[in-house]
Amino acid sequence: PRCAFSPPPADVAAAVEFVGHTTSLPNLTHRSVITTVTAKDPAANGQATPSVISQYYGITDHSCKQGSFAVFETIGQSYAPSDLTAYDQRFGVPPQTVSKVIGPNNPSACSANPNNCVEAELDVQVITAIAQDGDNVFWSIPGDESFLQWIDAVASDPTPPLVHSISYGAPESDEPAAQAKNFDAEVSKMGARGLTVFVASGDDGVAGAGARGNSGACGFNPSYPATASHVTAVGATQGPESGEPEIACQSNKGGGITSGGGFSNVYSRPSWQSAAVEAYLSNPSANLPPSSMFNEKGRGYPDVAAMGHNYPIAVGGNFYAGSGTSASTPLVAGMTALANNARIAAGKKSLGFLNPALYQFDSSVFNDITSGENNCAAGNSAPVCCTYGFTATTGWDPVTGLGSPHFPKFLAAAMALP
Repeated sequence: PRCAFSPPPADVAAAVEFVGHTTSLPNLTHRSVITTVTAKDPAANGQATPSVISQYYGITDHSCKQGSFAVFETIGQSYAPSDLTAYDQRFGVPPQTVSKVIGPNNPSACSANPNNCVEAELDVQVITAIAQDGDNVFWSIPGDESFLQWIDAVASDPTPPLVHSISYGAPESDEPAAQAKNFDAEVSKMGARGLTVFVASGDDGVAGAGARGNSGACGFNPSYPATASHVTAVGATQGPESGEPEIACQSNKGGGITSGGGFSNVYSRPSWQSAAVEAYLSNPSANLPPSSMFNEKGRGYPDVAAMGHNYPIAVGGNFYAGSGTSASTPLVAGMTALANNARIAAGKKSLGFLNPALYQFDSSVFNDITSGENNCAAGNSAPVCCTYGFTATTGWDPVTGLGSPHFPKFLAAAMALP
């Protein structure tokens, strides 16, 4: 049990922003929703295989020998090198390996129960298929305050990976505001070091995971740390895996999950997204929920989105299909690692904090997602759909952000930065 809060002595109180590892026990969840795959050839089953992803987004060169990256893992998630090998062999990816494991990892747990590993396996398999042969880290954090422990560990690393992918989250309301703001301040320091942090926006629309099977939990419950201003939050889309137009991922449209998004109740709207958010709020086609239900002055999320439906995942020697922003997040992180690779090869610095640049890029850099709504929680059958959510529309929206990256244009825009 944690102790009750006790204020610090008066002579040091003015210098103390918050005290960690005392009272906060956030209920972290991973994002993916999985089903068993019975088809021998997942590629023939409308799945988001590496070749389908690369063809749709225009990724032709996967070499990432100068772009480093990491996946953040927690709540006991592990990965098995043998599953990565099986995935690569099945989908024609040149053999990939994890360069370094920090923290606990138990590969044998994957065959014991796929739920022990599905999140970590998805993260590793997706990001290494997109950004190949890069220096990469499986960064596993034990304990009750994973984000705080992780940010401390990265700060202490003299040469941390340049790109970080986080597929976990908790209700923003569960996190003490002081601790949430301190986390964002520390992430801003990472950006100044040339590091980029991506966080999954959530798989349950505006309501959050509490609404899975529980309509009484409908409401607007932002997801932390996706709401943090100095991370790049990633939503999910569906369609291209089946040769259909790209729309917001929605459980009530067969997507398994619904792209999370909304407005923070802790972080104020940053100046770099002000014009985009104001354009959304004043758009008649936005079909906004009642203004009393959300904080329109808060930081809007996600920033971008990408395919998040029906990913094949090798776990414990078997194949499953998974959907989630936990798939789209390592995908976009992999794209950014590729952009860093190209910049470093050209003698430029890594991208670092990316959001101000994203909102300044020409709109053609993104595939604008204009169809979808995030009023439903995740679920493969009869998901809970709440009365209110946000609607995807032209330009930025709190369902799919600015849209999904068109990689050749994203790369060109990234290369044009100083």
